Amino acid sequence: MDADTSVKFSPSKLDTYNHCPRRYRYRYVDKIKREGTSVEAFVGTCVHSSFESLYEGLLHGKLLSLEAVLAAFEEAWKEGWSDKVAIRDKQYSAEDWMALGRQCVELYYKAQAPFGKERTVAVEKRIGFELDSEGQSYRIEGFIDRLASGEDGAFEIHDYKTSKTLPSQADVDADRQLAVYDIAVRDHWKVPDAQEVRLVWHYVRHGRSLTSRRSTEQRAALRSELAVLIARIKHDHEFAPKKTALCDWCEYRDLCPLFAHAEKLRHLPPEEQRKDSGAALVAQLADLEAKKKELRDGLKALELLEEALKDSLVKYARAQGLGSVSGAEGEATITEKDSLKFPTKTHASEALEKLEKELKASTIWKDVSHLDSHRLMEGYKRKEWGEPVLALIEGLLDTYVKRTKETVVRFHKKKDAEDD
Repeated sequence: MDADTSVKFSPSKLDTYNHCPRRYRYRYVDKIKREGTSVEAFVGTCVHSSFESLYEGLLHGKLLSLEAVLAAFEEAWKEGWSDKVAIRDKQYSAEDWMALGRQCVELYYKAQAPFGKERTVAVEKRIGFELDSEGQSYRIEGFIDRLASGEDGAFEIHDYKTSKTLPSQADVDADRQLAVYDIAVRDHWKVPDAQEVRLVWHYVRHGRSLTSRRSTEQRAALRSELAVLIARIKHDHEFAPKKTALCDWCEYRDLCPLFAHAEKLRHLPPEEQRKDSGAALVAQLADLEAKKKELRDGLKALELLEEALKDSLVKYARAQGLGSVSGAEGEATITEKDSLKFPTKTHASEALEKLEKELKASTIWKDVSHLDSHRLMEGYKRKEWGEPVLALIEGLLDTYVKRTKETVVRFHKKKDAEDD
């Protein structure tokens, strides 16, 4: 398989590899172009376009009205909409999605007006920096939605998100995209490490903004992470597919080995789907799995019945003072033996820790390390150790181990019944 020959990487490109190396390969190594987009991505593009018009106007000293910004959104929608925009959830129409986009624009505009909190420096600015990985120089770059100068003179990197989910502060504090742009801004404008650069996400679907910052140490760590990730990509010749929730939006499902067969069947009528040899094999497997489950359920019911019968046999034997109960088919023997239940990590973990601590202080720990209860009891019964150690074990058993009586019922078939 071909290796990646890229010398430029963007945050989205690197994220594509992290999410699914196979999608990365199709898009950036094989360079397979696909027309079309998801409606979620299309809404985001139109919202970004309207904000670009808003801030381009501000850069030229003109504040567009809300109606003008909404008109810019609708124009972008009209120009870009086609049957190649895929709507997965059929309960929502194109009109519903357009209304959502308008709502995003309106929420943002009203929250930010009168737009005097900071001064816009650039809109849709391409920016990047050089990075070395394994002795090779690469370029990391991307587009900043908007770069601004805050009232205190600090740079602010603004990004607009139309996603349905509102992340937590911890999520944005760990986000890599704007942190990459932080490094790029400092590199381009020679911003000292000590000077603050704010990262600002506008989750316009929720009318909320979240802010984060990166320390000198965090930026240095990010550089190292990026270098390691690029090295992984360069050494990857397999680009194995990775199944995630994002697969539903992937444009390469018809090529992906995890989804290609399902995509093929999806376009066939039901009768043709059933004729497919692969589908027929899966149908047989499904049938076998169903039968296995039926047998397991039946076995479980029999085991419960067996347990109830054995309980009845034990009660009968005890009442009659018997150790064996006979019948025409054979006999059932009832024996009782001592059983020791040691503490476990799941049950009584604190007692287990104390027991192990005391054993570690003894001379037998090397023989029963990791508390091999079977080995411990075997050595105790055989008296492999001296009296002091055996006394120690007896004390530990009294303290930490629950002593119970285990009753065992076994059925023995009569020999003449076996011959029959």
